[in-house]
Amino acid sequence: MARVSPQQPQIFCKEKRPPFLPVVPEEVIFESILTRLPVKSLFRFRCVCKSWCSSISDPRFVQNHLTLVKSHDGLENWRVIFQCPWRVLKSCALSNIFHELKGCSVDLDYPMRKARLNVEIVGSCNGLVCLCFRHQENLLIMWNPSIKEWKVIASCATGSPPSSAYGFGYSQSSDDYKLVQLAIGKTGKPRTNVYSLRADSWKSIEEFPSEIASESSSGKVVDGALNWGVNVRPNNSWMIVSYDLAEERFETVSQPDSISRETKQTLKVMGGCLCILCVRLRVCVDIWIMKEYGVKESWTKLVSVKYPWNLTPSQLSKSLCFMKCNGILMFLGNYLAIFDMDGKTYKYPVIYGVMDCDEADIYIESLVSPNVHNATGSETLTVNEQEIEV
Repeated sequence: MARVSPQQPQIFCKEKRPPFLPVVPEEVIFESILTRLPVKSLFRFRCVCKSWCSSISDPRFVQNHLTLVKSHDGLENWRVIFQCPWRVLKSCALSNIFHELKGCSVDLDYPMRKARLNVEIVGSCNGLVCLCFRHQENLLIMWNPSIKEWKVIASCATGSPPSSAYGFGYSQSSDDYKLVQLAIGKTGKPRTNVYSLRADSWKSIEEFPSEIASESSSGKVVDGALNWGVNVRPNNSWMIVSYDLAEERFETVSQPDSISRETKQTLKVMGGCLCILCVRLRVCVDIWIMKEYGVKESWTKLVSVKYPWNLTPSQLSKSLCFMKCNGILMFLGNYLAIFDMDGKTYKYPVIYGVMDCDEADIYIESLVSPNVHNATGSETLTVNEQEIEV
């Protein structure tokens, strides 16, 4: 009988494959997913590949991300920047201050830090912070601390007197960041110069509408206009003057009729609205808010805040004034405080690393670059006969 060679049985097995994973279109990744991430993550994701770096740096993506961040009600993307003694800038998360009443500050490696020059915070807008160095011929720098990019602003051709006042804001109609300089002299109306980031140049504009009797603080931006509270000659009366960044013209902003002239007025921005702090010496401060910008009838007395101890108007001059959930963040002298408008009580957040503060402001973390219209690169400036790279 013939022998049959044994054959290996053929076993047919179905290979176990992972479930089908659909390919997510790249436009969905960037428009619906990445735009919702914090700047810190996006800053790292730029290193994934060249196409991601290009897409995340694209002006359209930057604008979409900024729009979503600003529309979010939370405080996760907001930070406080402190101008501390010894030429130090520090920052702290705003959410920690409001929700935990404590926070750890971090030192900011700002441009010109190595030069050890006195630095002032002119203002912030869409994540860009404008810095002024008075002892270096009013050197001005636009800086985004979140993405560590900056731009040195060319000097104004007409010069920058030491008493110059500034204002920094954004014109949505022209998609341009502008810096306004009021060159205040001993007599006459201030010379007014405007710097355009898009054009990277200065130009002189119409005269300021009145003579300023005393040096003004930085302009406050609301609804595309910069606003200054100034004492004007000849009677030293206080008024609000605005500069429309799109129309490039000055106007006077009406004040509430019922403001007491016995108070010391200070202009602030709170909740995106123009507000006036009317300081009653050593007693309280009345806070008026303009709910609809440019409409006199919309002025409303928000609250009267009684001091927890004796304070002078100069101790309430710091620009920080932020409102969230019926709480007002402000400085009382050198102390940071949150006033609860419901309970009429104070809370005192502790910021580790900040013992004293000369000035403070709020900025939002964004991808906006000050070099969006110009090539990036370091610059070398001569400071005290030494070359400093910024």
